[in-house]
Amino acid sequence: MIPVLVLSHGDLADSILGSARKIDHHLDEHTDAMTLPWEVDTDAAAADLRQRLRKMDQGAGVLILTDMFGGTATNLALPFLEPDVIEIVTGVNLPMLVKLGSLRGREVPLHELAARLAEAGQKSIRLTSEFLHRRVDG
Repeated sequence: MIPVLVLSHGDLADSILGSARKIDHHLDEHTDAMTLPWEVDTDAAAADLRQRLRKMDQGAGVLILTDMFGGTATNLALPFLEPDVIEIVTGVNLPMLVKLGSLRGREVPLHELAARLAEAGQKSIRLTSEFLHRRVDG
């Protein structure tokens, strides 16, 4: 099972993972959150992240889910990006974590897991009025 780390500024990582765990208890295992203070010491945070990644990796790699591309959490994770070892998906949202729960117990390679979560997250983003309008008219 590929471990997943949700990484964000503020309480987002803890909150979104906590919400996802209410939906799917399978996320209690091999899934963790790391929050960054707003006045983050990037050197200390990078050292903490390095240690967490080492501890989490059981040989299949680790997936990091961050809040947004270009943000501090993603920038902190980028030096650890390594194909088939550490993968990063930005824009973490609840549907991504719910999809993660449904994939637990399956032998899915790291890159495929990352791609499937990114797809689930993107598919969940809708401008509701346009989506519903198309359904009524279509």
